[in-house]
Amino acid sequence: SRPRRLSRRWPGVRERGEYALALLLDLIGAGTALLISTRRWQSVLTPRPRPFRDDLLQVSGRTVDAAPTALALVALAGVIAILATRGWPRRVVGVVVALAGAGLMWRSLTGLRAIDADRARALVQDKHTGIQLGTAVPQVSMHSGWAVFSCVCGALVLLAGVMVAWRGQRWIAMSA
Repeated sequence: SRPRRLSRRWPGVRERGEYALALLLDLIGAGTALLISTRRWQSVLTPRPRPFRDDLLQVSGRTVDAAPTALALVALAGVIAILATRGWPRRVVGVVVALAGAGLMWRSLTGLRAIDADRARALVQDKHTGIQLGTAVPQVSMHSGWAVFSCVCGALVLLAGVMVAWRGQRWIAMSA
């Protein structure tokens, strides 16, 4: 069995690999979720009477729901906390990162629902001041791929958090 021989020659190789993988999963998941939150998740098209053109507002993930952005920031802070802690505090950090990943998945999935007409109307009036909407009803179209991709990023963060909570106390730590 090759892994045992490798472990005898270089003690801690497996632990370092797990450590690096958990940090990498957390960093990739949280960083990508932050980038995804800036993409347009929904579009609001508001018909207007002639001679005016219809108004189109691109709505980012942060505007649809700010929670995934906040949870991704918590997960990114977890990368630093994982590096800086050892023992049971690192396990606590792992649980927090796992909860942030689960929350990121849950809140990203809520982005699969279109915003309601009242909120769409309020967003158009807030972002495009000077446009008179009258009785126009905004039409919301979804770009659901970003919400799904953000959910996948949450799964990476969740996996990293579980790895840290389960095995993190065995990994190397920064020196005093």
